[in-house]
Amino acid sequence: MAAHSDDLEIGMGATIAKYSQEGKEVIGVIFSNGAGSSPWLKQDLLIEDRKKEAKEIGAFMGCKETIFIGLKDGALKDTIENPKIKDILKKIITQFKPTKIFMHSKFDPHPDHRAVHAMVSQAIEEADRKKIISVYVFEVWNALPETHPTLYVDITDTFSKKIKAMKKFKSQKVFIYALLIPVYARALIAGIHNKTRYAEKFYKLQ
Repeated sequence: MAAHSDDLEIGMGATIAKYSQEGKEVIGVIFSNGAGSSPWLKQDLLIEDRKKEAKEIGAFMGCKETIFIGLKDGALKDTIENPKIKDILKKIITQFKPTKIFMHSKFDPHPDHRAVHAMVSQAIEEADRKKIISVYVFEVWNALPETHPTLYVDITDTFSKKIKAMKKFKSQKVFIYALLIPVYARALIAGIHNKTRYAEKFYKLQ
């Protein structure tokens, strides 16, 4: 579950591809409508273009489905306490019955990312399936590591696919290329800890 359409690929794209190849069903959930990426363009067309782009790239990575919550870009913190959003998330959890949920860290400096962490955490806390869901967080803009137990996923075979997927986000070209070096560095460092060439690291919350 991610704030923006490119966050899943940046934070865990290679793991999505790996899980999909292993036959696991992956559902992507994106909270913002993407309108804030290019405010000088017509909003309705921009939102539809971002959704189309995200669906195509999600399918490329292996997501069976990509769900859009459609909240205002850059203002997700204003909807944290909205019971309607919480109900939507609880319905998604009930419908797809996930055994693992991946989301942003509460220590990510981006306010939209922290807002998603808060919204998803509240929904999980109230979900009927709470006791059988493992919850993990991924990194996007994080500067410091967390102290929770870690999960390393060997992404040696799918890392190149992640990079290709990131580069497919033409609407986010500036941000994507700024993150390529940190993404490579994280994958290499996590790989060293995992004794593989590349790995993605997640922090287990429950």
